[in-house]
Amino acid sequence: MRGVFVFIFVIVLPSTALWAVELKWAFEKDKRIEMVKTARVKYYVNANLNKIYDERNVIDLTCTGKSDKYGHVNGVFTVHEKGYGESLFRQREKFTVDFLIANNGTFVVKSGDYMPNLRNIPSFPEGNLDVGKSWKSNGELIINSFSRPFKITFPVEYSFVKMEKDRGLDIAIINYSYFISMNMAGQKLPADFPVRITGKNNGIIYWDVTNNRPKDIQDFYKIAFVFYKMGSKPASAEFHMNIKTKNTFYDNFTPSEKEKARDELKKEVPKGMDVDLDKRGLVVRMGDLLFDFDSDKIRADTKEKLNKIAEILKRKYPDREIIVEGHTDDVGEKKYNYSLSERRAKGVSSYLMSKLNHDKLSYKGYGSDKPLVEDKSKEGRQKNRRVEIIIKLN
Repeated sequence: MRGVFVFIFVIVLPSTALWAVELKWAFEKDKRIEMVKTARVKYYVNANLNKIYDERNVIDLTCTGKSDKYGHVNGVFTVHEKGYGESLFRQREKFTVDFLIANNGTFVVKSGDYMPNLRNIPSFPEGNLDVGKSWKSNGELIINSFSRPFKITFPVEYSFVKMEKDRGLDIAIINYSYFISMNMAGQKLPADFPVRITGKNNGIIYWDVTNNRPKDIQDFYKIAFVFYKMGSKPASAEFHMNIKTKNTFYDNFTPSEKEKARDELKKEVPKGMDVDLDKRGLVVRMGDLLFDFDSDKIRADTKEKLNKIAEILKRKYPDREIIVEGHTDDVGEKKYNYSLSERRAKGVSSYLMSKLNHDKLSYKGYGSDKPLVEDKSKEGRQKNRRVEIIIKLN
């Protein structure tokens, strides 16, 4: 998360050779880990609570190759947000970056590539570790909220608390914490930069020792930015976050498996809907006949079609992320078209959410930015007015 991140009291067991284990990453080629980080954010301005909202980062890491020391990874980082009390996440930003993860957890990212996530946490010392062992290593955070990004490096303290069993897996419980203190006063920096940054995090990592990969993480994180303009009093912006990270591993679909899934889905969707396959996943495409003209209200006579789609999603893809995208033609004001497309995508998302058993569902409107065909004819404009339900496969 852009600044991401339960103080948890745990009894430290005495070190015994019985629990000496090696902690490391073992990322297999063509495997994917989906990391869903969900945070309740409290935003303070000059120490006064200004806003409460929820933020979710969905991080997809796919291993594209292996060497003795590194896993080659393609990462897709998607940032979502929803207002306090709302049920649906709106997709806000999306970044893609290729990088390396070393066996000890260290990230190697090319200079200039932006990754909206903490780096090198957790990272491990070499060799076997006994329960009770503590160590330190550096973490990194890229701040990208100002006129140019900059990197913060800070020491992270770890403590191997205990081992436990969970559904037949050996899980290492690791407490960790760090403190950020960065004074930039007096430096030649852009005018919008803060003069001071402070932050702290206390978290607990559940590491799957059986499979050498992360399981879950809980964090309580704070970060504050202090600004100063000549002749004015210092101003502060502060973020408090409770973050829960849920990690799920998937086998990626092969090209032939994707085509088979598309063909099977085509046979099941209601008449008038189409199924496509692209880099986003399976795409169920619905025309604007779902709605009355110039409206975001779902027509009563089309709700049965959405009921059928929801039934398919629950039965065939119960754990997959679902993204609903709205699109319009290029007739009319661009700003209005964007708003209409987003409201339509939100309406379909809300209806599906009421039928599903999870909340891994978000929406985004694109207006006329992504036409299927040229908007020069009546038929072309009709094709471009659509809502797409994307089932993420890889």
